[in-house]
This record gives sequence, structure tokens and C-alpha cells, in this order.
Amino acid sequence: MMLTDRELEYLKDLENNKEVVYLLNTRECELIAKLIRSYKEIQRQLSAMQISRD
Repeated sequence: MMLTDRELEYLKDLENNKEVVYLLNTRECELIAKLIRSYKEIQRQLSAMQISRD
């Protein structure tokens, strides 16, 4: 499942919004944490690809 740019941006904002995270239940928090980790890994891989291409 690939997320859209808008969804990735939303995750980024959500990661920094502690009030929203506290309102979620534990399962939702785990899901969001996984999505954020996936997002960060994708960003890392894209950066590595850009560096190797340059």
C-alpha cells in the first residue's frame, strides 16, 4: 500500500501533534506509529537513492 503525498504529510503533522495521539486508543496509536516508521523509512530510502544518483 502506497500512501499519497497528502497522507504522508498528514502523518508527519500527526506525529508532532501529541494532543491528538493521546486521544487515540492504543491500537490506533500502534497503527499510526507503524505508518510513521514506514514513512520515515521511505524518506530514508528516497534520500539514499538521490545521493547514489548524484
